[in-house]
Amino acid sequence: MGQPALQVVPGGGRPAVPPGFVRRPRVADALNRGVRHPLTVVCAGAGYGKTLAVAAWASKTDQHIAWLVAGGASGLRSFWLGVVAAITDADGDSGNAALADLTPGVEFGSAELERILDALCELRADTVLVVDDFHTISDPEVIASISELLDRRPSTLRLVLITRTEPPLRLRRRQIAGDLVEIGADELAFTRPEVEEFCRRAGADVSSADIDVIVEKTAGWPAGLRLLLLSADRGDLHEGLRRFGGKQRLVAAYLLEEVLDHIAPSDRKFLLATSIADPINANLARALTGRADSGTVLDGLVAINALTVQLTDREGWYSYHPLLRELLRSRLDAENPDIAAPLHRKAAAWFVGAGDPIEGLRHLGLAADWDQMLTVLATVAVPLILSPHAPALVAAMSPATVQNSRGPTVATLLIAAVAEFQRGDFAAMHQNAMAAKEFADEGLPARLIIALCEMVHARISRLAELVDRGAAVATIVRSVPSSELPSAAGLLLIAENARGIGLMHRGDLEAASQILAVCRDRAAGAGISLMAIAASAYLTIIDVIHGALPAVGRQVGEVLATVDRRGWSREPQVTALYAAAALMHLERNELKLAEAAVERGCRGSRTQSDAGARVLLEIAAVRIAVVRGDVFAAREARVRLTAVCAAAGALPDLLRRWSHVAMTDVDLMEGAATDSVLVEPPEGDDYAAALERTLLAQFYLRTGHPEEVFRVLGNAARFAPYRVIAAKAAVLGAVAAHMLRRDSDALVRIGEAIALAEPVGAVRPFIVGGPSVPKLLERYHVVGERNQRFVEHVLEQLADGPRRPIEDDESADNHLTERELAVLRYLPTMYKAAEIAADLFVSVNTVKTHQQSIYRKLGVSTRRAAVERARERNLL
Repeated sequence: MGQPALQVVPGGGRPAVPPGFVRRPRVADALNRGVRHPLTVVCAGAGYGKTLAVAAWASKTDQHIAWLVAGGASGLRSFWLGVVAAITDADGDSGNAALADLTPGVEFGSAELERILDALCELRADTVLVVDDFHTISDPEVIASISELLDRRPSTLRLVLITRTEPPLRLRRRQIAGDLVEIGADELAFTRPEVEEFCRRAGADVSSADIDVIVEKTAGWPAGLRLLLLSADRGDLHEGLRRFGGKQRLVAAYLLEEVLDHIAPSDRKFLLATSIADPINANLARALTGRADSGTVLDGLVAINALTVQLTDREGWYSYHPLLRELLRSRLDAENPDIAAPLHRKAAAWFVGAGDPIEGLRHLGLAADWDQMLTVLATVAVPLILSPHAPALVAAMSPATVQNSRGPTVATLLIAAVAEFQRGDFAAMHQNAMAAKEFADEGLPARLIIALCEMVHARISRLAELVDRGAAVATIVRSVPSSELPSAAGLLLIAENARGIGLMHRGDLEAASQILAVCRDRAAGAGISLMAIAASAYLTIIDVIHGALPAVGRQVGEVLATVDRRGWSREPQVTALYAAAALMHLERNELKLAEAAVERGCRGSRTQSDAGARVLLEIAAVRIAVVRGDVFAAREARVRLTAVCAAAGALPDLLRRWSHVAMTDVDLMEGAATDSVLVEPPEGDDYAAALERTLLAQFYLRTGHPEEVFRVLGNAARFAPYRVIAAKAAVLGAVAAHMLRRDSDALVRIGEAIALAEPVGAVRPFIVGGPSVPKLLERYHVVGERNQRFVEHVLEQLADGPRRPIEDDESADNHLTERELAVLRYLPTMYKAAEIAADLFVSVNTVKTHQQSIYRKLGVSTRRAAVERARERNLL
């Protein structure tokens, strides 16, 4: 048979009302009164029957009840995910689409909390949220967030908190405001008639005098009543009453021991063995005890009210009273100190086989079996580190990480490495993995986790190694029979996804597309949503490279809608999507949207968690500044890009050359690119070569060598796979032809650029073409027949406002001769005409003639205006 599907089984739930339960009408009345107010607090010590009292009321009320057991929460994210799940699972249409779709990721913060609180304030139907075991919540952030929800006074949500201690929610202020109803131990304690009814339903033959003694000794404490009757000798209840006494904690401990003493030895052994798990079902109990009648035993414990309840929202699952469970565990250790660890191993094996590896790891932690924990982690659970279950996975491994700080072993080092990955401390992850590698054997778990850590490290600081590291993981996985590696499918997805991303970084776009498309589809089918998003993001970047901007816009919109709806906007897997969005908006000259995408990507991602995506984000930032003409911002962006590239290590070919082109764009902008631009065009027709060829063409245009542009660009077919680059090359060719007075050729080339750019909405190719482009577009607008609306749109973008006709002034666009350019370079100085003449070894009249010609060709009338116009045209 095949392995069960990988899943995580939720915990907690509302208990069923057991047979013989005595209802307390005053408690139900108080709850009915309380749910007309924002907050009801049911507060009393252990054993007062708080949970069952509220459960009994909930079973009779017509209110929509959502039930959450707070004991399972481990922080802000865990608590509010539990709230969302409880409300969306409650009977009735009490939720809304916004709440149902929320699935916050690992990076849970104020923005995700705000989204949940807003959704809770907009519930369509009145809902009561019961939070049981509220006293187990100690996280100040969780307390503060609940207080914030109460301060908003949601109109359709009411809170009922079941707790042993008064919650720190400024209750007195809420009481004065009329927002609070409290139900305490006095209301929960049994009255004399209720004690009498309780005894009668339990079948105890008690007299009126006995009832008086019971009320006096228990003060109506429900657990005391139950424990008293269970522990007393039914043949001599009066003797049992005589022996019952002492302070509450001592009474509880004494009576719990008596429960065990009065249960059949076989059932007592059953209780001891099953006490290591909570909750429990018949199959798990059978695995722990070997008893085929485990289901019957559990039902019998419920029937006799032996502090065992059946959970209503988890069919077939049971829970022991916490006091009983604590005592059972204590007795288990006292009677057989060597049995607990083997029982935890059995429980771990059962949970792993049942598809809940996280609970299995938790039991292995309790057994301190670090080697087996590493085996389960590597062979079954590690794909969960890329799922929303990652925090729970790390919490289950915490005993091993604690042990690692005390006395590390190979197993604890590697378990700690996985935990550090989830926390975002990649340096510690790599350090632990390398320390383990020095002493690790050739076993599969160690080899696999080390290879995964090396792959992650490559993605962060050794990008050039990412393809090889991904291939190494895949090789290990494929070398093992699938029966020995249940997580093989997930591990192969992780490895292939990394390899596909690495191939994209290299520039092998076709192979990368094939691999990433498979990873996207399979990850989505396996429920590994964040990996599917990462693969989709890099596929979208490849679409940007090919110039499929409309498809990029649709894909970015769809995925970002999912990301925002589920609260994943700050997950590291989304960084590449922001990079794709920034590059797409940049090509369309939507600079504000491009800047917003860069900002979200840099703010949301953990530092260098996806170094390749961070490089692309900074490339986009550089180009945004260059398009704006903002020299200061361009320099700052170049500094950031340089730093990110350095942190990423030796860059793969495409990223290295793409980054260099972006940095050189800044040099060109500053007029200082001679040392950074290639002298000769690069070999090959890949995307990096296309970037470099168009960069070199720009350089020759700006340095007054238009004839070199055609040599650099060569055959236009080489740019065909990259539509936007092809449009840019056509624009640059048109400008070069215009500078060489080949007007017909210029018009043809600008038409080609328009035909390429219009279907995808690309505007940036015309912006980087320089000041001659508007005139060329105006001419095309006059003589051309197609794409007129797009031409008008580009002209508006170039003018940064409504389109204004450009006068056909040939003299304004005439080109300066070499001698005129020489004179032009003196105009920004304080030199007078005679001084310029002496310096150039010409007459003063010659200098003045050149000066007037410069003014005429630049369309100005003063020396200062000529300098400004020349700088606009990059002639100075």
